[in-house]
Amino acid sequence: LSDWSRRHSEAVVSTQSTGGIAMAKLPAARHIKQAIMSMDPSHITRESIAALVRLIPSDEEKNMIVEAKLASPDIPLGKEEDYVYTLSVIPDIQSRLHLWAFMIDFDAMEDEVADYLMDLKECCKELQTCQTFHLIISYLLEIGNFLRQAQDDGFDLQFLSKVADIKDTVKKQTLVHHIATMMHSNHPERGDLHKEIGHTHRVGRIIFDEMEASISKMDELCDNCWEHLRTISKHTSSTNEVLQKQLTFLKSAAERINTLGVVMKRVRNRYYNLLLFFGIDPVKKFIPPDEFCRVISEFALEYRTAIESVIQEQAKKKKMKERRKTRGIKITDVKNSKEVKEKGGSTVENNGVQEPNNSKKKGIFGKTKSNVTQETPETPDEVTWSLEKALNKSEGPRKRTRLKSKMNQRKSLRRTLKNGLTEEELIAAGIK
Repeated sequence: LSDWSRRHSEAVVSTQSTGGIAMAKLPAARHIKQAIMSMDPSHITRESIAALVRLIPSDEEKNMIVEAKLASPDIPLGKEEDYVYTLSVIPDIQSRLHLWAFMIDFDAMEDEVADYLMDLKECCKELQTCQTFHLIISYLLEIGNFLRQAQDDGFDLQFLSKVADIKDTVKKQTLVHHIATMMHSNHPERGDLHKEIGHTHRVGRIIFDEMEASISKMDELCDNCWEHLRTISKHTSSTNEVLQKQLTFLKSAAERINTLGVVMKRVRNRYYNLLLFFGIDPVKKFIPPDEFCRVISEFALEYRTAIESVIQEQAKKKKMKERRKTRGIKITDVKNSKEVKEKGGSTVENNGVQEPNNSKKKGIFGKTKSNVTQETPETPDEVTWSLEKALNKSEGPRKRTRLKSKMNQRKSLRRTLKNGLTEEELIAAGIK
C-alpha cells in the first residue's frame, strides 16, 4: 500500500469493530453492490448483513476517502478503503440492510411468540382438566384440614413450593411421599403427573413479560421498516421487482403482528380464567404465568420422584412376602412339590417334605409291602429320599463318648511321697 493508503487505512478501518476479519467473510467489492441491490441470499447471509451494517462508513470517513481520491487520482486505494468506498456509494445502504435483516428475522420472531402462546393456551387447558393434579391437591387440602382441625375450602397454590420441606416426626418422610402413597393405594391407575403437564413445563421456562416485549419490538421494527421502504422508493422505480417484494412482505408482516396481538389478549384472558378456577383473583393478586407454572412444574418433579420411590418400595415388600413362603424349605423339596403338582396327584405334607399320596406303606427302597408282583416306577428323587429316611432310622441317636487322656495313669508326686508306695508298686519299680 502507498503511504497515504497505510495512513488512512488505519484511520478509516480502525474505527470499524470487525475490520479485516469481517471483510474476509464478505463477498468481493465488485459483487457487493449488486448483491445488496437485488437482495441475493446466495451471496450475503444474515451474519454478513450484521457485519456490513458495522462496516458502513460515517459521513466524515466517507468525505475523507473522497477527498483523498480526488487529491491523488493516480494512486489506487487499499483493499479496506476500496471496500468501504464501495459501500458508501450504494444508495440508501443502511435502510436496505435494516429492511433485509427484518425480513430474515421476522419468521423466527413470529414462531417464538406463536409457540409460547400455543403452550400457554394448552397449559390452561391441561391444568383445568388434569384429574391427577386435582386429586393431589384435594388430598393435600384434606391433610391440611386434619392437621389444623379446620374445614377450609382451599389453599394458595404457592404453598406447593413448600410441600417438599414438610416432614413427619416418626419416619421423617416428606409430605409429598405420603401423598404419593395415598395416590398409589387409592388411585393406582393414575400416571405420572410430570408427563401429563408438558406444556406447563415449557411455559415455566419463558418469562411472560419478554413475550409481550417481543410483540412490541416487532411492531416497532415494522414501523421503522416502513420508513426505510419510503426512503428506498425515492431512488428506486415503483415497478422494481425487489421493491414490490418488500412492499408485499411489510403488508403481510403488519397483519401478522396485529394477529399476534389479538391472540395475546385472548390467551391472557384464558390465563385469568385459570387463576379464577383455582380461586385466585387476578385483579387483587396477579401471578405471572411463568412464576405460576414454575411452582407446579417443580412440584410435579418432586411428586414423580416420590411416586417412583413408593412403587419400588411396594415391589420390594411383595418380593419379600413371596420369599417368606419358601423360607426353611430345601430347594429339592420345592422342586418335588412342583413336579407332583404338575402331574395332578395330591400330596401330603410330612415334616415339611412333600410325599406322594399312596394308601400302602412303602419299604426301605420305596417298594410297597403287598403280594402284588407289579412295581410302580419311582423317580430318582423319591429313591434318594427313601434311602436317606431309612439310614436315619437305622442309625438312631448317636451317643457322645468322652475321650480319655493319654496321661490318665499319672499320679501325683506329692501324694506318693506322703503316703508311700504299695507293695505292688515297689515290685513293679524293681525296688523289691
